[in-house]
Amino acid sequence: MITSNTNLNVCVNKIKMIRPGNNPRSCDLNLNVDWTIEYNRTDEGDMGYVCTLDAMGEMPLKFAIQGFLECETQIEDLEKRSDELSPLILDKCMNTMVNIVNATNNSIITINTVPEVYLNCVSSEFKN
Repeated sequence: MITSNTNLNVCVNKIKMIRPGNNPRSCDLNLNVDWTIEYNRTDEGDMGYVCTLDAMGEMPLKFAIQGFLECETQIEDLEKRSDELSPLILDKCMNTMVNIVNATNNSIITINTVPEVYLNCVSSEFKN
């Protein structure tokens, strides 16, 4: 049970994603996700974590975030509260994964042909 609020800074150091080559055609994508979070102590004395997501189904992908937690209180307090921290870290990782998947979608770019007359006019303006 939480008896007091603690400010926690969730820091991200590394992100790794391996996604399939083709995007699924469905806009409503349902993913089955296996996840793990491993905690460790960093060299600086902070509490580190690695959250790994393994999505299966229409769009299989592997995603991982490595980071650390900064806290006002003792690190030992965080170690005792991993059952409270894991859902928060998992939520941050899932949101990050969805944002990166959306940002890396294939896109079509239209290149307009510029008339040569326009190119000649513009290039003459830059001559001394």
